[in-house]
Amino acid sequence: MNNYNRVLDALNGIFGYDDQVKSTFRKVRQFFDERNNEEVVIIEYRVRRDDLSKRKLLRSINHRAKHKAH
Repeated sequence: MNNYNRVLDALNGIFGYDDQVKSTFRKVRQFFDERNNEEVVIIEYRVRRDDLSKRKLLRSINHRAKHKAH
């Protein structure tokens, strides 16, 4: 796994998009903030998710399967 995929995996996990169809990020802007003495990188994170009805159905099936197992 390269660094790009690690960052993308972390972003998906942080924002809760583990069920995404496709996700990407890119550097939009980078500059040095002299007032705070910090390097600033602005990224754009995009997520394409599947159909909402499919997610609800899968969530319902998973929920029922978990409760039947116990």
